[in-house]
Amino acid sequence: MGISVATEFLNNPVMIQNLSFYCRAIAEKAGVPREDAQILVEALIEADLRGVHTHGVARLGMYLERVKRGVLNPAAKVKVVTEAGAVAVVDGDNGLGPVVGRRALELALIKAREYGVGVVGVRHSNHLGALGVIAAYATYHHMMGIIFTNTSPIMAPWGGYKPILGNNPFAIAVPRKGEDPLVLDISLSKTARGNIILAAREGNPIPRDWAINERGEPTTDPQEALRGAVLPMAEHKGYGLAVMVDILAGVLTGAAFASEVGSLIPPDFSKPLNMGHLIIALDISRFLPLEEFYRRLEEFIGVIKSSPLAVGFKEILLPGERGAREKKKCLKEGLYLESTTLDELRRLGEEYNVRGG
Repeated sequence: MGISVATEFLNNPVMIQNLSFYCRAIAEKAGVPREDAQILVEALIEADLRGVHTHGVARLGMYLERVKRGVLNPAAKVKVVTEAGAVAVVDGDNGLGPVVGRRALELALIKAREYGVGVVGVRHSNHLGALGVIAAYATYHHMMGIIFTNTSPIMAPWGGYKPILGNNPFAIAVPRKGEDPLVLDISLSKTARGNIILAAREGNPIPRDWAINERGEPTTDPQEALRGAVLPMAEHKGYGLAVMVDILAGVLTGAAFASEVGSLIPPDFSKPLNMGHLIIALDISRFLPLEEFYRRLEEFIGVIKSSPLAVGFKEILLPGERGAREKKKCLKEGLYLESTTLDELRRLGEEYNVRGG
């Protein structure tokens, strides 16, 4: 007789193997092919392991709701649209972003082995999840991974007040010999919209430089901010970067761009998201012998780590280092998830009748 995964498995700390089995079973029940479900769940759990819970298994229900509403294809077939040398454009067939992103990166890696670089544009895709997780896959092949994506419009252009741009993140992953890769994964808004939603739920004010209201005025009221727009990081600099990322990921690839991109928050089920990505793999060995690159990289890291510490700091961290430490801790002790995430996973288990033996 089976036991309920929701009641027996989903307790803090959650064991990774149990969580993976449970989430994959739900995804498969929702129509995701087994191999794709594996890729999806690996990406979500990896984000949680690295402490990026906003892009972890908490997103599973959001993705599957779009499947249920008929605006996301759970069994998409990524197809090459055009291809020439090191460059290709693929159609994501409105599939799950983490799966489409992995397929596109795999193609970029094949091209990089032949040409030294592989550049793959992606159209008709969805939310990629944690970009750094996908980009880091390239480092297992001793290559660098670079990813740009546009996102749902939540951010005002610098000098404007309507949410026209996404916070358009990008990621760069660099391999190290015998160490965790360096991973930079940043979005270009002052803060995540989720932080404003949290403040609104708790009735707390937000910093005055996070967002503007519907009239374009700075606000500390999170409810006003949710009706307005978040602001770009570093003011005009973040805005400029967001524009360029949308050109690379949206305009160049044939995907939607700016306010044409569908909305995840608040959810718009009237149309597919049609997000675009630009995914790049660089073969390091075409620039330098691999061992020489690794030696030079460690020399560079040593220079950074040996910098005198500013007041209030105990050490200098590298991009991705905090996440790598969190992952090691979770693999040893188990993964702690928010109670709201556990409740949502239990609800999904009941909805899709997933039980464990």
